[in-house]
Amino acid sequence: MAEDFRGFLKEMEETQEGGFVRVSRAVDTAYEVAAIVTKLEQARQVPLLYFENVKGHTMPVVTNCFADRGRVARGLGVAKRDLGQRVAEAYRRPIPPVEVARGAVQEVVREGADVNLCLLPAMKYHDNDVAPYITAGIVFARDPDSGGFNLSYNRLMLKGRDRLGIFMTTGKHLNSIFCRMQERRQPLEVAIAIGNHPACAIGALSIGPYDEDELGIAGALKGSPVEMVRCKTVDLAVPAGSEIVLEGEIDPFAREEEGPFGEFTGYATRAGQNPVVKIKAITHRQDPIYQDVCGGAHREHLTMATIPMEANYFRVVKGAVPEVEAVRVAAPFTLLISMRKKYEGQARSALVAAFSADIYLKHAIVVDHDIDINDMQRVLWAVATRVQAARDIFIIPRAQGPSTDPSSDQGVVDKMGIDATAKPALERFAPVNAVPPEVMERIRLEDYVGDFVLNLKKQK
Repeated sequence: MAEDFRGFLKEMEETQEGGFVRVSRAVDTAYEVAAIVTKLEQARQVPLLYFENVKGHTMPVVTNCFADRGRVARGLGVAKRDLGQRVAEAYRRPIPPVEVARGAVQEVVREGADVNLCLLPAMKYHDNDVAPYITAGIVFARDPDSGGFNLSYNRLMLKGRDRLGIFMTTGKHLNSIFCRMQERRQPLEVAIAIGNHPACAIGALSIGPYDEDELGIAGALKGSPVEMVRCKTVDLAVPAGSEIVLEGEIDPFAREEEGPFGEFTGYATRAGQNPVVKIKAITHRQDPIYQDVCGGAHREHLTMATIPMEANYFRVVKGAVPEVEAVRVAAPFTLLISMRKKYEGQARSALVAAFSADIYLKHAIVVDHDIDINDMQRVLWAVATRVQAARDIFIIPRAQGPSTDPSSDQGVVDKMGIDATAKPALERFAPVNAVPPEVMERIRLEDYVGDFVLNLKKQK
């Protein structure tokens, strides 16, 4: 298994897991990379893209690194089918980080007048984006009470040579840390690491109790401790193998306009008054590679988030209801749950547990184990045929939810749970139509409609 981001890229190019494409033709950071990603997704392709020639910049850009679950799994040294199990195991048995004296990420150190964020090939993705954004930076901060590290992904708006606008979701851990520093009237020191091993990415996106060790989860995903190096200008440490690190602090009271920005919901968030990061130093490798995550409702953004999200939902919901068999994040703010219901009330218990697991959850649906939650047609069939609204749907009004939801009232939402299990039980419900299995096994389409089947195969 690769130890750092460069090793991961090398392995992906060698194995071609999910596809790896080097692009030699010059591309613009304004919209062109996003257009290429969009056109590939329309063709149902998500290769890792390595842009060697970026207009106005010396750094190459890579995107779609974690857009494919098989690619993430290979980067963690496991088969795709075992990815969920690996993440769940990392939650249970974290491996703490270790500090090292030197790291490749500090081969070049820029401070003072040498700090220039404009050297980074930050992207504009959509027509609503007000400025270039850094999207693949992991924000490191320290809890002022426990001293523990917090890792998170936050959108970062390029505002000048040494200033970034930052959006912090209300109710999430980084926002909580920032609010406590604000109460103390002190700036919050942060370090932003760009170009990270998939273990660090999934660890940073892990969802769980406030004091959970996200760096420990990253270490367990990688199978060895994450090596950390002390920052130059702030009292923090960062992964020694990252490509680029931005060191700075967030003023407790300064606010400036940030946004609009095209979010993962597929909608642009409105402009708002948000905090500002003052960058004090930039450190990087001799020839840094800039990692990007295409903003908006693109595959990488959604895949990255759902891998650890599903692992957390599964452990929380199954902890409350052992009969739960699987979960799936099917769309923004939406969870599907499969279970072997033993008695009435269990489905609702599973829904309540799911809502307690993460404030981002807005809609949750529980189905019986005979419904494949990866098949939305079957899920909707269960909703259509096993639900009576007055009996099986409940609403939690005016709850804290995602402020990125364009339908929310400043982050306040109504949450809905749907019990789409058969009542009173699957074995006592109306029988499902099925062609006899022995006939299905005996009939071969090639024997009856051979030319049609052959044409279908050619189309694929």
